[in-house]
Amino acid sequence: MVYRRLGPWSLALIVLIGIGSSTSRASGINFTGNVETDFPQSDESTQIVPVNANPNDIGQSQWITDNKWVSGWSVKDIRFSWDQKNDVLYVGINNWANPNGVIAPFGQANGNPAGTPETYDPSHLGYGNANSDKSVAVMFSRTDPVNVDQPGSPVMIAGVPADKSKNGPGTDGFNISTVDTTRSDSGLGYMFGKSLMGTTSDSLTGNLAYDPSPAHPQLEFAIKNFSKVFDPTKPFWIEMYAGSGIDGVAGESHISYKVPRLAPQETPEPTTILAWTLMSGGIAWRVRSKKRAKV
Repeated sequence: MVYRRLGPWSLALIVLIGIGSSTSRASGINFTGNVETDFPQSDESTQIVPVNANPNDIGQSQWITDNKWVSGWSVKDIRFSWDQKNDVLYVGINNWANPNGVIAPFGQANGNPAGTPETYDPSHLGYGNANSDKSVAVMFSRTDPVNVDQPGSPVMIAGVPADKSKNGPGTDGFNISTVDTTRSDSGLGYMFGKSLMGTTSDSLTGNLAYDPSPAHPQLEFAIKNFSKVFDPTKPFWIEMYAGSGIDGVAGESHISYKVPRLAPQETPEPTTILAWTLMSGGIAWRVRSKKRAKV
């Protein structure tokens, strides 16, 4: 049995990474379920934040490794891109491929690239299974007004809740909600509060691009009207969790970091491209993953 917990809201900073200039997207992303295709490193609008440097960093049962599989909870990096024209924040969670270059569906704890559900490893990120605690959660916080090197109070959380009673209207229960800090001891996946998703044109909306599957293995989502909640010209903090506390075969991925402000600049040509520069700052990130798994 894997011994671990989902982890509290904590922000121990390990590394500060400087970031150079970037440009805002000229158009939206047509998601494919492959993060490195949809958020290419060569695209200046893509921000890449490393999570696990090695696919085995989170720990997994030996039989998974013997099958040459990598758990679908093992996240290599997270990628972000902001479409200023349409006010959409795009997020891609890039889980590791196995040694054969095949990516298991995100959240497939045992790493089976066929995505075969098991009692301990249900499909659809546990949607429809009240006993599942599969979760992916990205929490957003503004900077502390007194100490900009620390987060202020968390503002919203997006993803799939561990507590399935907090599921939202999106695919696999995707939700964007307030943050219930009273449940911080249970971990980020349990901190979904009241849904913030609306139905009007200026409401905060979003969804997963796909239910992760062999055809579309990686988790991608979009948040529409992002700037109505966060000012992209100011820094903000993000903490991410991906995993399950009860699957018993693999650990989880967990990271927190600071995204610097996005400051607009004018670009003479082409006029349709809206360029932005990442100013004065960097990303402070911290990874915490559990490595004890049953044999």
